[in-house]
Amino acid sequence: MRKWIIGLTALSFIITTAGCSNAAKQPVPSNGQAQKQEDRTDEAFTLRVSYWAQDKNGYFDSVEKKFKEKYPKATIRWDKLDEKNFAEVTENQLKSGQAADILFNQKIKEYAKAGYLLDLSDQPWTQRMIDSAKQTVAYKGKTYGAALDVSTFGVYYNKIIFDRLQLQPPKTWDEFMALNAKIKQAGLSPIIGGFKDVWTIQGVYLPIAATSEFLQNPNFELDLYAGKVKIDGPEVNTAMRKFADLAHNGYFNPDALLIGYEESTQQFIDGKGAMQVMGSWTPGVVDSNTSDFKMGFFALPDQNGKTVMAAAPDKQVSINAKTLHPVKAKYLLSLLLDKDMLALYSKNVALSAFKDVIAEYSNPAMKDVQKALQLYPTSINPGHLFTNSANDAINAALNHILSGKVLQNELKEADVNYIKDKATLILD
Repeated sequence: MRKWIIGLTALSFIITTAGCSNAAKQPVPSNGQAQKQEDRTDEAFTLRVSYWAQDKNGYFDSVEKKFKEKYPKATIRWDKLDEKNFAEVTENQLKSGQAADILFNQKIKEYAKAGYLLDLSDQPWTQRMIDSAKQTVAYKGKTYGAALDVSTFGVYYNKIIFDRLQLQPPKTWDEFMALNAKIKQAGLSPIIGGFKDVWTIQGVYLPIAATSEFLQNPNFELDLYAGKVKIDGPEVNTAMRKFADLAHNGYFNPDALLIGYEESTQQFIDGKGAMQVMGSWTPGVVDSNTSDFKMGFFALPDQNGKTVMAAAPDKQVSINAKTLHPVKAKYLLSLLLDKDMLALYSKNVALSAFKDVIAEYSNPAMKDVQKALQLYPTSINPGHLFTNSANDAINAALNHILSGKVLQNELKEADVNYIKDKATLILD
């Protein structure tokens, strides 16, 4: 269903790039001419925006209406791409000089490195993004776009079970472990897993690893790249030990290795377990299967009650460096990122990557997730800056733990693989 959770999204509402064909046909004006041209509000012009997702809340229409209050003769061309091949189409359009003025994409670092994107470091909205979003849209210390939304990970729980057992969301890791023990004593599975779909293992591991790695060292994965730390060090080993504590104490359902994601979600809905540690698409999935499930959410704390939330930016937006209308494009982008517009965009669809956006959600658990994102620091998904081969070794280690074994040399193997394939990574 999903490949490696770094690429996961709870709710797939995505937008991407296409081409500014006029840029290939018209001569680029001098800086003075461009500035004079862009400052005019009474001229007719066209801006192109490309995307690949459905707009369920009237977001684009609202943005366009506001934009035309300032530029009444403007035309905004919304070019929708196929979500199956948008990345390939976008890249081809950029290479051929046919890309849109405003580009929704998922490869800001790559495109910035290639010189395709406008430097937007001076834009006021840059400081409104959560930490992990800022990291994702930056290259060489400059900001080349914004992330609209994120998927994140944590604990979704059955409020009816919690009320019956008189349980409260834990404030520390020790309280979380004690909570699991009480649920198990009551004859229920504390955490429902569907590990036959191996990607779901990461759903449990990522929120543990984010707090373990990035509280101990906020620059852990960058320091790894610089050769200052190792995967087989205290950061990852602490996360592995906590994951093993859950597995070896029997806090997952007995058939966790035999069932997949859909079956595990149904068990969660049926009340066979109290919690599901998973991504932020969970409320939407549960809502699509039942109307009477009462769900809550909490972020996983460490021993001292601190949390870092793994929050992976999904939909990203940039401006084509070759646009003929940079001032107007920046203004349109500022409207796309306006907090009220983003609240409309996010309503019952997505979690915003901006701290000041308060969206409406019919599921109360989504409100809990949104509050947590605004309250706690965020990080990229653990392993995001690992090589594929290093992540393979991490996955092998997690599978060994679930099968009842203790770790041996899996993390050392991850370090060997990382060094061997390090050249494949693209970092700032």
